[in-house]
Amino acid sequence: MTGFIENLHNPKNATVALCIEGDRVFSTGDLRSDIDRLCPALSASSRIAIHCQSARLFLIAITAAWRAGATVIFPATDRSAYLDGISDQFDLYLDDAAIRERLAATATTTNTSNMTLPAASNCRAVFFTSGSTGDAKPVAKTLALIEAEITVQEQLWRPQIPAGARIVGLVSHQHIYGLIFRIVWPVMTGRIFTADPAPYWEMMQGDIVTGDVLITSPAHLKNLHPDLANVPRPSLIFSSGGPLDVAAASETTAMLGTCPTEIFGSTETGGIAHRRQLDAQSVWHPLPGVEVALNDAGCLRVRAAHIAGDDWYQTEDIAKIDGATFTLHGRADRVVKIEGKRISLGGVERHLRQSSLVEDAIALIPDESDRRLGVVAVLSPAGRDMLADIGRFRMGRKLRREIAKFEDDAALPQRWRFVDQLPSDSQGKRPLHLLRSLFNNMEPLTPEIVIQNRDDDRINLSLRLPADLLYFRGHFPGMPILPGVVQLHWAIHQAATLFGVPVTISEVTQLKYRKPIAPGSTLMLELECDRDNRKVKFRYHSDAEGDHSSGILKWREAST
Repeated sequence: MTGFIENLHNPKNATVALCIEGDRVFSTGDLRSDIDRLCPALSASSRIAIHCQSARLFLIAITAAWRAGATVIFPATDRSAYLDGISDQFDLYLDDAAIRERLAATATTTNTSNMTLPAASNCRAVFFTSGSTGDAKPVAKTLALIEAEITVQEQLWRPQIPAGARIVGLVSHQHIYGLIFRIVWPVMTGRIFTADPAPYWEMMQGDIVTGDVLITSPAHLKNLHPDLANVPRPSLIFSSGGPLDVAAASETTAMLGTCPTEIFGSTETGGIAHRRQLDAQSVWHPLPGVEVALNDAGCLRVRAAHIAGDDWYQTEDIAKIDGATFTLHGRADRVVKIEGKRISLGGVERHLRQSSLVEDAIALIPDESDRRLGVVAVLSPAGRDMLADIGRFRMGRKLRREIAKFEDDAALPQRWRFVDQLPSDSQGKRPLHLLRSLFNNMEPLTPEIVIQNRDDDRINLSLRLPADLLYFRGHFPGMPILPGVVQLHWAIHQAATLFGVPVTISEVTQLKYRKPIAPGSTLMLELECDRDNRKVKFRYHSDAEGDHSSGILKWREAST
């Protein structure tokens, strides 16, 4: 099989269709012409960071950079704060607009028929992924290693792909999986690939042709569009970037007529193994030439020609090996996969601690069957004041925006718990089960008691009502208010708890509801106990609105 750069520069391929963007089909010669025009403009830079939406411009830029002798840097995202954090790693940054600008500035193509193409081993690339510390971790590879993996994988999939099949990508080409399957593989094998970004099914389902190869992620296969049941049948569906559950694999098979092929690997290793989940007992099969073993901690280690270095590469994936196959049983580090992307829990925590609103935070997956990212946070005094003003829901949204300066959407927490102190055991450790217990109830059922003042049988409680309190749901749509029966229940419960009076109330008198109580409110509950007459007066009030409700609770004598 011919190499990536050789195929792009072979005159025999000049008229061969290579990619589709919009309504236009681009030939290899079209792309080669743009590569020739862009290359001279890049010769002064030794490290070029490239982040594109268009796979066509991406291919042109990386090839021109390699031809110019530069190392290609693949940022994980184009967020400004992230790029600032790795700015010492590159000399030039190219996005779609910058590439188009340079192409437009070069009207003619110089004669490059006698040029010497770079060897694949000299085409250097640096990817960035999150290590266990959360810092952007550079991973160096060469085009030669990528081509070696494609040579291995092509022999597995070629018999299942019909002639003329296209490579249709829903995942980003900025990461190793997308680069291999969406860009380098089709060029090396002469298959047409789609260049438009299509992260959602709605953006491409009308363009699928029988026999196409779909490059997807678990996030796509867990969110299938109903209309996919009517599209032409693909020959292969690839999924990588995280575990796919059996239910999603079965639903995909039923809807698209093809069982997804999962690829297990990492940025450091490339592909390691593959599987098709026909049932819950499906195992991973190492790719041809990949050796697998376990270290003393039960973590998988691998060795192959397409993995840099001659020795074993040690992963943090806990595994069990059975003959020529293996199964996976979680990670030993603090990196998790969410929507197909590797997320550093430590990185999320570090971004939160940099905020003036947060003193400490722990990020976690509260529920393995849910896979939404959660955070338990201790707020600073300024953060606590803001929480009292805006409520838990809006506070979580504000902190999400802080993290979004550095991270993609998959790393933005969706579940929040704000506590005065992080839970720990007798040894001072913070076991996962204690942290997860804070998320057992999806919506809070009671207000947060902020202040409690007591003078004999008179008590004042300051109550903070979370915006996502369960009782606001559906009461009323568009204008939620706290139901009167809930206000009465809280008054009875607090009176019984704090005064030790019977829970059984015989009568409620002088009950008045004056002003509604809205989500996120902070208000006072005033309780006054008259033990001689067996009654408790209650009053909800706030500085902003005055009295909200009030009444008298009378309890009956205990029967003897």
